[in-house]
Amino acid sequence: MPFFREINFINGIRAGIWQITETATELLANIQLSDSEAILYSRFSHDLRKRQWLAYRVLLKYLLVPLTTELAYDQHGKPYLVSGSHFISVSHAGEFAAVVCSENSIVGIDIEKMKDRIERIKERYLQKNEIDSLSPKNRLEQLYVFWGGKEAIYKLHGLPDIDFQNDIYIHPFDYLCNTNQSCKATLTINGHRIEYSLNFQKLEEYMLVVAF
Repeated sequence: MPFFREINFINGIRAGIWQITETATELLANIQLSDSEAILYSRFSHDLRKRQWLAYRVLLKYLLVPLTTELAYDQHGKPYLVSGSHFISVSHAGEFAAVVCSENSIVGIDIEKMKDRIERIKERYLQKNEIDSLSPKNRLEQLYVFWGGKEAIYKLHGLPDIDFQNDIYIHPFDYLCNTNQSCKATLTINGHRIEYSLNFQKLEEYMLVVAF
């Protein structure tokens, strides 16, 4: 079954995960693209990229039916619903696509396939306090909570001027292999500090993080 999971958060925030098992043709048969979306889709040459993009379009339809799900993109590439009915964020990695939507607040989402090489680049996106808070047990998963949390906040904010290492701080948290875990994060931008909640879940070899 391609639809993998739906997760519900506070204030009507909903996320969905789609496991991509279909061909691009099969996915395309489930949605109606606008003219602008069809033009964008025609520019994709890689089959996996086509299926990932179509999968989160199908997932939006699943989450928001009967509302219109026509997408557009702002000048920084952030997707939004043309109807304005919901705030959304999308992500994809490997065989999964993910979407989060909310009627009332901006949201961000990231899904990543966990790989050991992230250990080699941690100093590029983590502050010293964040690195010091890592524990030996489940270290890889913790690193991907940090990365996914910062990526989700970056998507939520929607502007390209955020520095992952210096502007976003993930507060220390205990990692347990349970679902619906959460922690806090702080974004500092233009001298202002904004607090966000992060929800994270391990899905097979992937880490999903939602920011709101």
